[in-house]
Amino acid sequence: MLKTVIIDDETNAREVIKHLLLNHCHDVELVGEAEGVASGIQLINAQKPDLVLLDIHLKDGSGFDLLQGFDIINFQIIFITAYEKYALKAFKFSAIEYLLKPVDPNELCRAIEKAVLSVETHDNNLRLNAFFNNFRQINTEVKKIVLHTSESVYLINVNDIIRCQSEHNQTRFFLQNQEDFLVSKPLKEFDDMLNGYEFARVHKSHLVNLKYAIRFDKAGKNNLVLSDKSMIPVDSRSKDELIERFKLL
Repeated sequence: MLKTVIIDDETNAREVIKHLLLNHCHDVELVGEAEGVASGIQLINAQKPDLVLLDIHLKDGSGFDLLQGFDIINFQIIFITAYEKYALKAFKFSAIEYLLKPVDPNELCRAIEKAVLSVETHDNNLRLNAFFNNFRQINTEVKKIVLHTSESVYLINVNDIIRCQSEHNQTRFFLQNQEDFLVSKPLKEFDDMLNGYEFARVHKSHLVNLKYAIRFDKAGKNNLVLSDKSMIPVDSRSKDELIERFKLL
């Protein structure tokens, strides 16, 4: 059983989550609840839970204040939030599990399953550090992204990504330092995540950071040449849009 605590400043919200856990998530053992930072820290220290369901807004501070009360986060976290969509990129970029209120029971169970599969403590702390960095810059631009490979966890500056390439429903990242690695998620997921930045999906297999574009060869094969000397094919659907975006850079 997964020892779980709920930390939320709203009594009704805690009752709803307790009801969902009891009726939908059978591998969870609820061992306590709290409404604030101080009481939450005390609860976690006393119960040593495996999982913390944590609201962002608490009675005497924030969920971030609570987490900063621990030198090492040795429990999994699922944030429960009513934040607007613009704030959610900080979660996505940091690979942090989150649920929007009102909580959907199926999404709660899926998030708990993913939390169970999330592994090492150092990975957990790395993701949280990325999240804090991204959230502090929420009104400007998310700066860091957490990427998992089969062997490592990377914390990458978004601006250091030159391009992404689809490989058999996975995505290979090419970085400014000439490093590349394969992430077991499809290119579409990163296309959605990086939408609104300087990235462009110029081909079904290629997502590029236009910051590194050198020229677009319109004649012949319609190749986009990047600073790492790669030549990326541009499909006919993306050609006109790419030329318009070049005018804005």
